[in-house]
Amino acid sequence: MKKLILLSFLLLSVSSFLQAQCNPYFPIKNGAEWVYENFNGKGKTTGKNQQRVTAFTSSASGFKATIHTIMLDEKGKELTNGDLEVTCDQGVILMDMRRFIPQEQMKAFGASEIKVESANLEFPATLKAGQTLKDGSITVTAIGSQIPMSMVVTIFERVVEAQESITTPAGTFECFKIRSKMHLKNQMGIVMNFDFSSVEWLAPDGGNIKSESYNKNGKLQGSTVLISRK
Repeated sequence: MKKLILLSFLLLSVSSFLQAQCNPYFPIKNGAEWVYENFNGKGKTTGKNQQRVTAFTSSASGFKATIHTIMLDEKGKELTNGDLEVTCDQGVILMDMRRFIPQEQMKAFGASEIKVESANLEFPATLKAGQTLKDGSITVTAIGSQIPMSMVVTIFERVVEAQESITTPAGTFECFKIRSKMHLKNQMGIVMNFDFSSVEWLAPDGGNIKSESYNKNGKLQGSTVLISRK
């Protein structure tokens, strides 16, 4: 569960990688770097996320970027790393929902053939208080498995609540506050359901500045903040 919460922070922070001429909020360039610090619900440091743009390809309608991400624990030991792709098309960021599937959960599928159905998560080029954003979802199903094996992740009720000023070690930013809910249904023979809600603060030219994750009862599970960028 702890890894799942940290993963949600990691994937929420990916929204910080956008191109100025495609989406006015967050410029991107090859080699750009961001570092985020993670905290548990009591405010204790649990680790860091280091993110670096390793590839960037522009097109007439936008761009595609590859971000290499390294997750570290509180002692600086690497927990996991991998590449994430972000696409911008006609001013809209399209986030592949496969990024929201916990990799440790995917291992349970083993060598089974899988079917993936998804609706990408979108970030438009303009935000305003009261705005509703599109839902995102993904379903992964094992084909021919002797037992039912599937995983469904849905992100919904995404609402831009307000504009707020947020200060972190990286500076002070005027942000849009976005609240959303996340539901994970995991079936590996038996069905297990997990519910979360999250709040993220996005800033023009800054991307994701801060994120918070809550359990289904509204208790803060953890947070992540931008501590440096270059």
